[in-house]
Amino acid sequence: MKKRKCVCMIMILCLAAFTLAGCSRDQEENISTETEELQEEDKTADIKENDEPAQTGAVSEETDTDIQIDNAAGKTATIYYVDAQTAEITTKTAEVQDEKDIWNILKEEGILSEDCEILSFKINDTDKKIDLDFNSATGDRIRSMGTTGETEIIGCIVNTYLETYNCDGIRLTEEGNALQTSSGADFDGYSGKITF
Repeated sequence: MKKRKCVCMIMILCLAAFTLAGCSRDQEENISTETEELQEEDKTADIKENDEPAQTGAVSEETDTDIQIDNAAGKTATIYYVDAQTAEITTKTAEVQDEKDIWNILKEEGILSEDCEILSFKINDTDKKIDLDFNSATGDRIRSMGTTGETEIIGCIVNTYLETYNCDGIRLTEEGNALQTSSGADFDGYSGKITF
């Protein structure tokens, strides 16, 4: 009887050892399979990242709404303004980070008044066009200056932004509508650089 119990115990222990060894081997295989799958996923992800074209700064349809574009980040911009001493259009260079920095410098130089604000700014890098929408205070500032003053203010805004962002055309809108000057000029389309 004791022999039988001993033999049964030995068989149970052997069976348990084989079972544990089998489970351990299955776990190692599962871990190995999972590791291989993760490595394959990483390789696939690396391939996809390398196959994707680099972003060129073009505004996509998803991001083409009232956004700030960093195309001028860290650039030296040529700012057009009217010299207070000579009443001549002149330029100066300034470090800018975005379109609002340019706008603020135009305010500092007296081209725009403090209540003038940008409402939206969009660049289409493919067509090299800018859409600049501003508040009615900016439109009022432009219209209050007479024909020569209007031309100078609009020219300073247009030339500064076109040169800074290396674009060919800019559309100026007042609260979403075409800018209309006191002389009756409609800025319905895109304007190129203005010669003074």
